[in-house]
Amino acid sequence: MRSIRGLLALLALITLSLLFPPSSAHATPGDLTCTENESVTYSPGLLTTPRPVDVSVHNVLSCTSLTDPAVTGGHVQATIRSLTRSCSDLAASGKGSYTITWNTGHTSTIDYTRSANYVLGTLVIVESGTVTAGKFTGDSTTHIVELANLNPLACLTEPGLTTAAGIGTYVFA
Repeated sequence: MRSIRGLLALLALITLSLLFPPSSAHATPGDLTCTENESVTYSPGLLTTPRPVDVSVHNVLSCTSLTDPAVTGGHVQATIRSLTRSCSDLAASGKGSYTITWNTGHTSTIDYTRSANYVLGTLVIVESGTVTAGKFTGDSTTHIVELANLNPLACLTEPGLTTAAGIGTYVFA
């Protein structure tokens, strides 16, 4: 009797799946999504050989938040001093931390792991992290930025590669 019930239950599930196929999957949006314009300055400029440089990053964010509609934008302003870098190791992986200041005056500190690769001449950086302090604490983050139009010839002579710019996205979930 149990095997007949099990068989009938299985047939019912198969019939229902044929009558009502699953809809296509859609990603569930996170707490916050942002687009960004990023600019990076290297001082002194990057050459083919490593040397200590100051790396200044400025990101301007335009955002939409499901949990706090007042958050519509933000910015990141960070400088890393005496980082030993060259043009050949821009795609270096690593870990770090930075703070986003939101248009509301709140902040979010993000600890991240970074990977980077060149794709058709564009440096694609992916940072996976967690908000460790401030607004959205506990959210996981994904930050992807594409630095396009890098001029590798600038790496051959002084002043070197002094700037990079690109666009990107942030997703908080």
